[in-house]
Amino acid sequence: MKRIAFCAMLVALLALVSMNASAQGQMSVGAGVDIMLPVGNFGNAWSTGFGGTGEFDYAFSEQGTCITGKIGYLTWSGKSLPSGISASYGGVPLLVGVKYYPHLFASQAGSPVRVYGHLELGLMFGSTSYSGTYTGFGYAGFGYSGSQSKTDFTIVPSVGMEIPAGPKGAVDLSIRYFDIASNGSIGLRGGYKLNL
Repeated sequence: MKRIAFCAMLVALLALVSMNASAQGQMSVGAGVDIMLPVGNFGNAWSTGFGGTGEFDYAFSEQGTCITGKIGYLTWSGKSLPSGISASYGGVPLLVGVKYYPHLFASQAGSPVRVYGHLELGLMFGSTSYSGTYTGFGYAGFGYSGSQSKTDFTIVPSVGMEIPAGPKGAVDLSIRYFDIASNGSIGLRGGYKLNL
């Protein structure tokens, strides 16, 4: 299933590039800080997550559509754990997506702020780690630790805005739902985007 999803993402990305190969495009890069608020069952086991992500955009037109690629690192720490035990979940998201700037918002009242919708698909190369100290039954205590790696399909719908800051840059603010194999977090991202 993961291979099928990844192949579908690549085919969609290639189709978008080929359809717009003749268009004059605008490339940009950006980086941001992410705060992840876990919800549902994921929120029962993990506390607020943090991380950073970098993004590459290729825009086909000023007010239309662009394709995106994103990579970064995100981590959550375990909560409600017994004394002496710690756990964390973290990993590298690798995402491709489509970002759309609606003409209605881009041209409204000549506002320089650009609102967008963004849908990303990809994989989360994650790892769960734990460690602790066992005491009891006459033992003075001994440490233990372990980890388990897993790759999960990830989908990330979001909405955001770009606020001009400098001749070629913009502050990029967004809110998203980060779904890692049905484990969800509401993500808040603040970053800076620079047109190349």
